[in-house]
Amino acid sequence: MKNKSKGFALVEVVIVIVLLSGSLLVFLEALSQAKSLQIKSEIITIQSFLIHDKINELRSINYEDVENHNFYASYPGYPNYSFLYTVSYLDDNLNIVNYTTELKQVDLSIKHNNSSYNPLSESFVITNL
Repeated sequence: MKNKSKGFALVEVVIVIVLLSGSLLVFLEALSQAKSLQIKSEIITIQSFLIHDKINELRSINYEDVENHNFYASYPGYPNYSFLYTVSYLDDNLNIVNYTTELKQVDLSIKHNNSSYNPLSESFVITNL
């Protein structure tokens, strides 16, 4: 006569544990990737906000006062971000020239102090007309 016992065999329990731990590892990897994408997205969003803020600041000052800023300087209020801008004069056809005109092209770059994130750049034209 066969002895019928209710329950699970050790092999069944081990198989379930292996399957659950494998799926847990996949889930944890997905969470890790989501967190790194969230951080990258947050940095790009802050860079975008700061670049538009700096554009508005540069457009609000006098034309003559917009001069080259050839080194990265810390952004006030955001110590992990730095900005740099270069100024070039443009002719009427928007070509860069070596003499003073009524048009300036400003190339602005905002970067995060962690070098693994790319700087965000923007160019715009200001005029003295």
